[in-house]
Parts: sequence; structure tokens; C-alpha cells
Amino acid sequence: MTFSSPASTDTPDPHLTALTARQADHLRDLVGRYHADRGEQATVDGDTVRTPQGTTALYNLAEYVRRADPRDWPRIVERHCTDLASARESASAPAAPDDLLRRAFLRLIPDDALPPEAAASFGYVRPVATGLTEALALDLPDSVRLLDDRDVAAAGPEALRAAGRTNLLNEPAEYETLPMRGGGLLHVLSGASLFVASKALVLDEVAHAVTGRPLPDAGALFTVPSRSFLVFHPLADHHVQDAVNDLAAFGLGAHRDNPGPLSPRLYWWHRGAITNLTRIDEATRSISVEPPAELMDVLRSLVSAAPSAGPA
Repeated sequence: MTFSSPASTDTPDPHLTALTARQADHLRDLVGRYHADRGEQATVDGDTVRTPQGTTALYNLAEYVRRADPRDWPRIVERHCTDLASARESASAPAAPDDLLRRAFLRLIPDDALPPEAAASFGYVRPVATGLTEALALDLPDSVRLLDDRDVAAAGPEALRAAGRTNLLNEPAEYETLPMRGGGLLHVLSGASLFVASKALVLDEVAHAVTGRPLPDAGALFTVPSRSFLVFHPLADHHVQDAVNDLAAFGLGAHRDNPGPLSPRLYWWHRGAITNLTRIDEATRSISVEPPAELMDVLRSLVSAAPSAGPA
């Protein structure tokens, strides 16, 4: 099944796809002027800002301004850049190992979130699936920053990952269900926390906690379109056919319309492993869902079976 991207009246920017090319150029100009007005050297190109203090992505800023009146863009840019500078300053001081363990979270980030020049400082991160990488983040009072290799070495990778997992499970999120057109339910976790989507890393425990039932042996389908959403459907009955379509549509829309975009893709959680099900064709700007053979066998079996007593 294929989902075509909506047509636009203006050409999307190849780097900041939330904006048109004209809007993105204007945003880059505003960011460049912000730094120039403060006597700071900055190179603003594509989707990044490079300063002597480091490299910053423009994705989140693009999402913020996309929803705003263009007259407010200079104010938004100034506030955003000022907040980033403050967060960078507070993060420059090394944290004590006990503080690292208390504030560490496992976090999902886009697999292209780390620029190549920074990759050497984050050797501990691990790929999860196409579009997703697992990292560790430090939840500070005024900001969140990714831990680098020095931080991880200070507290120990195993201890940090265990603490990050526990903190992630304990992080509050709102829970609701959405009925699908053909019956069955989508399970939705959302909230202001920056770690809601990251709960996909512990989906089996999260699903049991919110639904009162363990995931079935076949696992679950899920999408994490932005940092504030985790939407899943257990593979329990014939409603999976609707779930594939509804989750794919939800992922596309929420990834486009929310700050902190993570991935528009559809994923399969099975026995602790996460598999990408989405193929994105950049040439035709289309997205298709292509389950592996093992999952196709599961889907066929569930669709052909008699309906269960209740929605999954």
C-alpha cells in the first residue's frame, strides 16, 4: 500500500521539508543575522547552524515558525537561539555520576540527528531501526542534552542504561484510545514530556501497564511521529488491517504537524526487536508499507481468523 505525499503550491526545501524553499531561506537568513548582530561567527547552511560552540540542527525551529505568523519569526528565532545558548552554557559543566544516574533517560532520536563531525563523541549510541537511534539524555531543569562518551564513561554504560530505562518507564504520559473505523483501537500515549515517544524502547512493559494486558506473542505495530507521541496496536486479531492504514496515516500527519519530529515510519515491535516497515521513495515522494515475510504470515493469519471477543 502506498501513501503519496500531499502536493504543495511551493517547492519544499530539500533540507527543511516542513518549509518551502523560500521560507527556509528566510529562516536561515534570520538565524545568520541573529549571530552576526552578536558578533558571533556562524555558518547557516541546509539544516544546520555551525558556530565555534558546536553544531545545531534547525529542524525544531522550522517546525515552530511554520505555524507562526511570519511577522513573529524574528522574535521566535531570537528566543530559540537565546534558549539554546543558555542550555549549552548550563550543559558545559560536567555532571556528577550520581546526578547522571538520577537524571538519565533512554531516548529515541532520528538516525540523522547527530552531524558527522559530532559522531566521534557519541560512539555509545546504537541504531534501533531505520529512522531511529537510541541514545542517553540528561534531563536538566531548563533543558535536555544528549550524553556524550565522556559522560557515559563517568557513570558506566551499563549503569546509565539501566537507570535510563527505569526513569523512562516512570516518566508520566497521558493515555487514551482511539477507535478505528473498522473496529479495534489505537492506543495513544502523549504529553509534554520529551520522552513519550522513547517509551517505544520499553513497549512491552508500557503496553502492559496502560492496557492491563501483555502484548501478544506477535507483538505490536507502532509509530513515533514526534517526541510527544507513541501510538501502538497489539497484533491480536483481524483489526490489524485497519491498524496498518490508520497508524501509517497518523504517523505521516503527526510527523508533519508537531514539534520535535522523530519518524513518520511504521514499525513492528516483536520480542524486543524493532523492525521498520516503511519504504520512502524520495524520487516519487511516496511512502509504502512493506512488511517482511514473517510479519506478512502473521497478518494473513490474523485477518483470516474469526473475530475475537473484543477490540485489541
